[in-house]
Amino acid sequence: MTLTRYLSRLFVVRILAVLVAMSALIELVEMLDAMRRLLGPEAHFANVLTFSLLRLPLAMEQLFLLAILVGAVLAFRSLAMNSEMAILRSAGLSPYRLLRSLLPLALVLAALNYVMVDRIAPAAERAFAQWWATVSPDGDDDEDDGKQRTLWLRAGGDIVSVASISDDGRRLGAVVIYRRAASGQLTQRIAADSAAYASGRWTLAGVTITDLGEDGAAAEHQDALPWPEGPSPGNLKDVAHPTERISSSKSAEILEGDRSGVAPTAHYRTIIHKSWRAPLLPLLMILLAMPAAAGGRRIGGMAKSMTLSLLTGLAYLILDGFLSSMSESGAMPPALAIWAAPAIFAALGGAILLYAEE
Repeated sequence: MTLTRYLSRLFVVRILAVLVAMSALIELVEMLDAMRRLLGPEAHFANVLTFSLLRLPLAMEQLFLLAILVGAVLAFRSLAMNSEMAILRSAGLSPYRLLRSLLPLALVLAALNYVMVDRIAPAAERAFAQWWATVSPDGDDDEDDGKQRTLWLRAGGDIVSVASISDDGRRLGAVVIYRRAASGQLTQRIAADSAAYASGRWTLAGVTITDLGEDGAAAEHQDALPWPEGPSPGNLKDVAHPTERISSSKSAEILEGDRSGVAPTAHYRTIIHKSWRAPLLPLLMILLAMPAAAGGRRIGGMAKSMTLSLLTGLAYLILDGFLSSMSESGAMPPALAIWAAPAIFAALGGAILLYAEE
């Protein structure tokens, strides 16, 4: 128990140091890139502080696994340089038992990684997107050209296009609803001049209903029409400012049709699988860092062992990023793409551990 506490303290100090240093560097680079907006004619120092606070969780979430890898390598290096590894080995502590001593720390890191990936980072990115929309001047982005583009989303089994969404998500302009049969064939087109949310429900105004039957299109006009399948105002506010990160629970709701989304289904399936595997990755990073503990005090051996650990961990991150992109695009099944890299490198790390134990 004393050894577990000592090792945990040794690792935590180095992981935190690496995480803070790398996050600060990333924040500085992002802030320099965004300085034109942060220090505009109507900007003030509070914008810089808000930017830093909202971007910090995102930087930490991106760098957390890398910080565990580098921090673990530095911790193992410290043990080897101070001859502590030699003492532990002579006392009968095998690499397998050393890894087992680090399991309590790995469990804490697993919980932190899951919370950051599935809760903190999505909430921070959502808050940043909504705040950044108020800081960014109208038409400042070249890609927007000062025009608001039509937004496409899913509402239950319907496909919906919306020309504009109010800031509170309770008023919509130029709504078109495409209803489909179970086979996916379009059956009805409902076009409305506007939609308003009041008393817990949506009402379409200036409605034209077109039935797309086999006998041709038949149009019908109505002044108002209830829209019970419409998304909630909060959901529409999220859709108006889409973000890359979203919690696994919201992703599941979108896939089940209980919530509206704008991304392909592969994107939400990828997010769910990433949240499932998040608790396992810190232990994988520690496993891949263990060759650094076998380098001894000799400079050449230490350099080789540290290089092996870092290259193996970085190779995992690169392969995982590539496979995640393949999953997002639908080129690979998410279950295969998201779990392939951890499985491959867990087997590789296990093989290295067994070799070191022999």
